[in-house]
Amino acid sequence: MSTATHQLTQELPHPDTPVIDPESVPLAQRHLIPRFGDPQWPIAPMSQNPSVASQNIIWNRVPPRFRDSMRAAAWIMFRQSLPDALVARHNNLMVTKPSIALAFHTIAAWRNLATWADQRGIQALPDVRAADMTEYVRQNIQRGLARDTVKGALVALSRLHYYSTLHLPAEHQLAAPPWLTDGIDAYLPAGSAGGENATDAISPDTIGPLLTWALRFVEDFADDILTAFTEQQQLRHATNARTEADAGPNAFARIEAFLENLQQRGHPVPSRSRNGGHEQTHPALFLASVTGTLVGQARIVLKRPHWVAAAAANPGPCWLTTPATATIAGTPWQPGFDFYAIDALHRHLIAACFVVIAYLTGMRPAEVLALRSGCCPEPDDTTSDAGPRRYLINGKVFKNARDDDGVHLSAGRDRDTPWVAIPPVVRAIRVMERIVGDGDLLFERDTPHSTRTPNPGRSLTHTTAAHRIEKLITWVNEYAQTNGRPAEAIPPDPSGGTGISRFRRTLAWHIARRPGGLAALAVQYGHLRTIVSEGYSNRSRDGIDKLIDVETAREIAERLSDLNEAIGYNEGISGPAARRLIDAAARAHHRFGGIITTHRQARALLDDPGLTVFENQRAFLLCNYARDKALCHPGRAKAENPSLDRCQPLCANIARTDHHAVRMLQHAGRLQAQAGAVPTPLADRLNAEAEALTAQAQQHLDDRINDRTTS
Repeated sequence: MSTATHQLTQELPHPDTPVIDPESVPLAQRHLIPRFGDPQWPIAPMSQNPSVASQNIIWNRVPPRFRDSMRAAAWIMFRQSLPDALVARHNNLMVTKPSIALAFHTIAAWRNLATWADQRGIQALPDVRAADMTEYVRQNIQRGLARDTVKGALVALSRLHYYSTLHLPAEHQLAAPPWLTDGIDAYLPAGSAGGENATDAISPDTIGPLLTWALRFVEDFADDILTAFTEQQQLRHATNARTEADAGPNAFARIEAFLENLQQRGHPVPSRSRNGGHEQTHPALFLASVTGTLVGQARIVLKRPHWVAAAAANPGPCWLTTPATATIAGTPWQPGFDFYAIDALHRHLIAACFVVIAYLTGMRPAEVLALRSGCCPEPDDTTSDAGPRRYLINGKVFKNARDDDGVHLSAGRDRDTPWVAIPPVVRAIRVMERIVGDGDLLFERDTPHSTRTPNPGRSLTHTTAAHRIEKLITWVNEYAQTNGRPAEAIPPDPSGGTGISRFRRTLAWHIARRPGGLAALAVQYGHLRTIVSEGYSNRSRDGIDKLIDVETAREIAERLSDLNEAIGYNEGISGPAARRLIDAAARAHHRFGGIITTHRQARALLDDPGLTVFENQRAFLLCNYARDKALCHPGRAKAENPSLDRCQPLCANIARTDHHAVRMLQHAGRLQAQAGAVPTPLADRLNAEAEALTAQAQQHLDDRINDRTTS
């Protein structure tokens, strides 16, 4: 990296000077780079991350008396790295050179300071003193901003101080912020968990139906949607290319004949719904497409009083010829495909593919949006001595992607270890590859008939992807209600919108806490845990495996804390591991209090062999897992976690509580009730199972102990 500096001793850069080094941008995109004097600096052309949002740095929003200083500092920031010695003072809170997206938020923090200072009558950046910055931060904290938000603002202002004093003349310099000497913690609100560990998992009641419908789109509906969409696109393109000569002299007669034929057969007049279906408008493009005429000619015919009245009295869809072949419970999922509605279905299919890929890989959103066609090639061999070959996904990582000098690589870097794809993910990728061209981004931003200025090499933004998922949920819920399937609707998540950053955390939650919670994917959740342990996201333990650790530890800590409290109220424990379990509950409660917020805490709990307690709800027991005692892994190396689907009654790790005994008796009662309504052979089996459960519950009551009897 060049060590040259940009010292502005006399004048600011010429207005036509590119904001960033043109050599850092592909040749085809260099004309998009903003110039220093531009009133707005779009950030997307300056980043090679395809999912960076199309946001602008708008300099007119910065008060005039501070504008030149901050514009010059921003120009330096985009071109120059800070010395390592200055960055080191911030204890990993600052990088030598921010990413384009981080630079955008950094300048926003500068603008906020400038606006505050301008309102107080401060005349220039050098007039903002340390006491002013203290007051500014105090007022922001009083506004109730989160700790991480305030921290980011302070680091941004530190960066403004460094760039201005290192590279700008005195009239553009910011004084040293007080937190550089006092320490940043003194200026921050109370601590709170941040990052992915603080992100709420999507409720199981929401993610279950959402994933089910996403898989339906990918596996069942995709062929129908893509076939209908292709038909619509062909009609569009042919109509847009048609000339008056192509339409011929009898175009109006053909349009009239087409509509009259529909009317004579009792069919509705094709109409296009607007405003949620409450208003019908003329579908001139569709009518011109199916009659081989021009849009203008179709519009003229549809405005004639007879057809205006007919459309108002009996409006109907603009049917394509593609039939619906997929079914739900034996019934076609659609009566047909409307010329104008297929665009929305096509977007819903893309959203469904995103859900499947993002949720079932654990990729970060930017990593999903940077995937390209061909990222998941067919394995060279389908079999080997080690078993079936796995599908691998090659892609980019953006978090912590930096060069040897610590400069952020906006284009990301190739992932060292490919992701491993389970079958639903492979199918979703194949669907997207049918939509885009070879080598193109799977989630390309521009649609086939977009009217916007082409923006090649850009994917959907995070905001657009999240919005599309919300639209998919809305469609599903309307469909479920209209088709008499209300039980299949997607309930709202208690924490708000699903968002795309929550899928990764939700996958970790399900793997750690409810691997069998979604029956259709129970085996695959188990596969995902195995894949993770084999290096599925191995980036120096900076992948989804950390989230799984945290979720696993959280569940264990919560369970043991609740158990410790119940034991205090005379809850009884039985089984070979009863005494170990009572001790584990007391120690875990004393050490963690049922709360895990960091990965370090999670590993501390998981590395303590006495605290690894898992629940098997189907077998009505707890497993105080000790590898050397486990019977669930016969004939192979002891695993880090138990195989709860292979619990053995004689295992020394088993324990039961009074709560389990109550549930066993309740389940026995349900089995006996079922036995009274089925044929004798099945009734005998149900009664036998009920008797066994009752005996086990009674055995627990006979053997139960608690902290009083063990003291």
